[in-house]
Amino acid sequence: MQAKNRYRSRALRALLCSTTAAIAVTALVPAQLQAEEIAEMVYLDTIQVTATKRSAPLGEVDGSVSVKTGEDLEEAGVTSTEDLEKLIPGLIIRERGNRTYSSFSLRGISSPDYYNPSVQVYVDGAPQDTSYFSQELLEVERVEVLRGPQGTLYGRNAHGGVINIITKQPSNEYHGYAGGGYSTHHWQSEAGMSGPLVKDTLFGTVNIKRLDYTGQIDDLSTGNEDIDNSRNWLGNAKFLLSPKDEPFEVEFTAGRDNLKSHEELYISEANLGDLKFDSASQGGVNEYSRDVSTYALRASYAFDNATVTSVTSYQNRDMGKRLIQGFDTPEFQDTVSEELRVNFDLGSRWTGIGGVYIQDSEFRRETPAFGGFVGQSQNLVDTTSTAFFGEATYAVTSSIDLTAGLRWSREDASVEYSRVSPGPLSLTDDDSFTDLSPKLSIGWQINDANRVYALASRGFKPGGFNHTVGFTEFDATQNLRYESETSTNIEAGWRGRLFGDVVEAGVSAYYVLTDDKQFYTGPQGSQYIRNAGEAESYGLELDARAHISPALSVDFGGTIGRSTFTSAGNPDTGEEFDGNTIPFAPDYTFQASGRYIIPQKVLPGDVSIRLAGSYSGQTYFDESNTLSQDGYLLLDTSLDVQLDNGLTMRLYVDNITDEIYRTYSYASGSSVFSSVGESRVIGANFRYTF
Repeated sequence: MQAKNRYRSRALRALLCSTTAAIAVTALVPAQLQAEEIAEMVYLDTIQVTATKRSAPLGEVDGSVSVKTGEDLEEAGVTSTEDLEKLIPGLIIRERGNRTYSSFSLRGISSPDYYNPSVQVYVDGAPQDTSYFSQELLEVERVEVLRGPQGTLYGRNAHGGVINIITKQPSNEYHGYAGGGYSTHHWQSEAGMSGPLVKDTLFGTVNIKRLDYTGQIDDLSTGNEDIDNSRNWLGNAKFLLSPKDEPFEVEFTAGRDNLKSHEELYISEANLGDLKFDSASQGGVNEYSRDVSTYALRASYAFDNATVTSVTSYQNRDMGKRLIQGFDTPEFQDTVSEELRVNFDLGSRWTGIGGVYIQDSEFRRETPAFGGFVGQSQNLVDTTSTAFFGEATYAVTSSIDLTAGLRWSREDASVEYSRVSPGPLSLTDDDSFTDLSPKLSIGWQINDANRVYALASRGFKPGGFNHTVGFTEFDATQNLRYESETSTNIEAGWRGRLFGDVVEAGVSAYYVLTDDKQFYTGPQGSQYIRNAGEAESYGLELDARAHISPALSVDFGGTIGRSTFTSAGNPDTGEEFDGNTIPFAPDYTFQASGRYIIPQKVLPGDVSIRLAGSYSGQTYFDESNTLSQDGYLLLDTSLDVQLDNGLTMRLYVDNITDEIYRTYSYASGSSVFSSVGESRVIGANFRYTF
């Protein structure tokens, strides 16, 4: 154990030293840069951010926000939402068995309940199904991540933050691409086309992708290799009606994602280092399927001083099979949502937004008979959300502005639970949960490149009814309902440029107090949500980029903080959690990467090399802090070729040191079982754009 601790300490020091060195180097570079070279650089703080629902340059947003462009994602090999953890400081994403039940955490605000998460994910303004947060990315323009409670604009389940994904828009120019790749664990193929259907009026795009994960886990019992394989087909089509010089725009998107997987395999501690699974003792090789259909309609009309926008979406999630340890528990959910908002601009001092939001979700979970002890059961949970929200900004002076906002939310939830034996049981209940989510901020634009701000906001994760009901009658009758979880956030920050515009960065300090923290209690396989009490999170965040030269750029960032229970415990067992670390909330996260364009005249294009490292501190998986993963460092590297004719090629190695790490653990009796992250990957990708 001491050797491991020394290794982690050296790895952390190495990563910190590399970041410090990068900062030191940037201090020396400005004098060597030519003015025209600096002028050619593109700065993130000039990119328009839309996650605030009011388009504004990143450098003028009051709040901790990270933006990564589509080019940033391609350079880092980010192809799914789960990969975003490599680029976004403080974003923690952990698979809990399979990607349907992934945990997304920001600022130490995590949720053990994957049906009721702490972070919201949006794609082109449409909220994503909670079991579809982990998804492949298709033709992304940029990703915006807002840290901290966002209850005023986003309401339910946004008290940790929001991930806003914006895809590329079709235009008057025809564009197409085709590509593929192969690695030690994957092979993939993709293609797409976009362009005008009626010039200057109607545009369209279509994308399709197949990704096969060939696996890394072997079966001890049968000798079969790579049993944790999966296959993912997905695609979408978009139609954009945007007549030239007209004040209106209509966009319709349809998508389909089909996933079949054997990834939900839990490995015992004795076999963790060898990545061996024992199917004989765990009821066979687990498998599941997930089909997601998405339809979204966005329409907007611009008046002289206001723009009206409507976003309507429907998402159907069909998890028709989830076979684990011989038991199949399929789940289904239909969600429809509508947001109608007005962005207004009143004179030279007042700007704002106001709107209404409605969402309805219908969930169904089926449970088979359990060993002759409990018969087949079904649980139906229906939730209707209604909210009214508004936010306004007043320009006190040309450089100081005040923003105030408020959202009223109401959740109406109902449950119907039925069981055939032992003794037929039928339970119904309904309840409502309301919340007021205010926001207040002040911002000072010191100059064009520097801004400081202070912010107070509130987040809301509604109460409701358990989507999974335990096997015993006590579980079923006593533990259906739980209370809302809320959070209050106070933060201050700065975003700007240093050293003659060579470094652009954002720094923030925050404190978050959470009330009625939700957590799982009960034995494994028969758990239910209860409320534990209070928790707090505090820390510092850094997100920076150094434009050392037109050929060399360095990204570095990280978080340092603590997220603990302060006055909490298990009401069923009497166990106290005070002082324990919140699950999925490491005290430290660090990322650093550098990209260098190699000088050469042989190939008609650019050849670059990239080296990246990310460190995650010790992560606990339970409120008792008995199950955890020690801190670990992941190193990636790649060689990229971008030719002028549209052909790009990428050779890469991810997890160079072949680190084996847990993403989730649970205890069953005296044994501990874990799901693991991906081991070393060596591969090559190519794409031809025309």
